[in-house]
Amino acid sequence: MSQEGIYDFTEEEIKDIRNIIWKHSGIYIEDSKLYFLKFKTSSRLKITRLKPKEYIALLKDSSKELKELIESITIGETQFFRDKIQLDTFFDKVFRGYVQQRIQNSDIITILSAGCATGEEPYTLAIYMLEKFPLANFKVLGVDINENFIERAKEGIYSSYSVRSVPPFILTKYFDKIDQDDWRIKDIVKKYVSFERVNLMDKLKMRLLGKFDVIFCKNVIIYFDESSRNKVAEYFWYILKKSGFLVLGPAERIRIVSEIFEPVFESGMFFYRKTEKTLDELL
Repeated sequence: MSQEGIYDFTEEEIKDIRNIIWKHSGIYIEDSKLYFLKFKTSSRLKITRLKPKEYIALLKDSSKELKELIESITIGETQFFRDKIQLDTFFDKVFRGYVQQRIQNSDIITILSAGCATGEEPYTLAIYMLEKFPLANFKVLGVDINENFIERAKEGIYSSYSVRSVPPFILTKYFDKIDQDDWRIKDIVKKYVSFERVNLMDKLKMRLLGKFDVIFCKNVIIYFDESSRNKVAEYFWYILKKSGFLVLGPAERIRIVSEIFEPVFESGMFFYRKTEKTLDELL
């Protein structure tokens, strides 16, 4: 027993909480990480002044408290121009021909950043489009389950640590320096980017997002269990346009993605394209 007493969990109780989170969000916390969940949940107990069993009952009845707990365990560690080599390869060698065809057709290029955290990735993607394809008409949507992250992304203010990998000429072109520690993304970028709170496991909300030319989902669904990964991959398939692309993290290899998308190997990296086949033909 800890000094707090009522904040201790049995193994069964913490696993019950894990399952509630998993069923709602697809996030599955391995046994080796349950200490992290216990720490975060204990903080919520102190706020709600409930005992473990009472708190579990609250989670089952209150979407508001479940949202608070999920937001406390989601990871927002990211930065601008993360995985720059992968981004350069995709935009220069994989996506270029596709974009140029869309420009000729006067199409709007739509980009989804799934699991966008505090917005660094969506703004980075917008900067890439502005730099690589100045004639393109495009828009970027960032979605995340964490509402606090979404609000911070909309604000568009970032620390020097977040922009540490941004090339100097890009930094001065697309950011305004607020003070010694903070930078604000300029409106010339922000006007192309919007944000929305979306649970990737919510089939209806995912379908309502519309159709996309490319989906970036990096280092997100690796935290899901296999059944949840399969569902999300299928949702991505449905909202991608034909011949559109899915971009995962450089080291991510997910079985279902390789089965329902066509792998595109370029410069030592895998990207994924939606083919003309139906999902029923692929599965």
